[in-house]
Amino acid sequence: MKNTGIKVMRTNRAKAGFVAVTILAMAVSGCVTTQQDRIGANDGSDACYQYRVALDSTGNYYAEDMLKGAAIGAGAGALTGALAGGNLKSALIGAAAGAAVGTLGGYWNSRMQQGRDQAILGVMNDLDTENKNLDRTQVALDQLVNCRRAEIARVKADYRANRLGKPEAEQRLALIRGQLDKDYAIASSINQNIVKRRDEYLVAADNIEPGSAQKIRSNAVTAKPAPTKKKAKATTTASTNPVVARTNTAFETSERINASTNAIQQMAQKEAALDAV
Repeated sequence: MKNTGIKVMRTNRAKAGFVAVTILAMAVSGCVTTQQDRIGANDGSDACYQYRVALDSTGNYYAEDMLKGAAIGAGAGALTGALAGGNLKSALIGAAAGAAVGTLGGYWNSRMQQGRDQAILGVMNDLDTENKNLDRTQVALDQLVNCRRAEIARVKADYRANRLGKPEAEQRLALIRGQLDKDYAIASSINQNIVKRRDEYLVAADNIEPGSAQKIRSNAVTAKPAPTKKKAKATTTASTNPVVARTNTAFETSERINASTNAIQQMAQKEAALDAV
């Protein structure tokens, strides 16, 4: 009887361990796509294709590092639950707990494992890299938006000058609208990842200087920066803390990226029509 109980416990732990590994594998690989899947094939009909490629390439950075925290945390939590409880229920409870560790605030908590001083230095260095990548994304997004807008203007100019008939002009604008829809899907996916990372930095900034996150958000709403203007240095917060200043810069740039992303959708809905002004 005793041996039977031990066998059952081992079987349950094996099953729970399998669940843990499965959760981890699904979390890490479930959203993996190739660039070809995201941007589509280049059939020569898209004059702005190179800018779409450039924008998509900047997105790889935002899908790494911080976003792995929840996935790895879930797998580790499930494994801990499996070992502790020895059953499927414990594994699932552990997975939920592990995922929570990897959610908002997980970045700062992870950095704090090295001690507060090292955490602050690490966040500051990470933000330097973050802001460089945000600048790259903003440039790529602006180039794509400007290219699409120029293509729309070209079609309309050709139509007004009778170089294009109405059916052909409408057909070309319909093609551009389809391209804009694809652009928006790519930009929106990147933007979502940027916001997740931005929120992690806000948590870090708030732990370093309490109240700074709310000030950064409030100042961004008041400033309302134009999406196509060159990024100015962060001057909207009174803090002299370098982490807070860098976080403010990242927040401002992310707001411009969000505005540019919305501009793509608005072009498809409003500008890319023959009767639009």
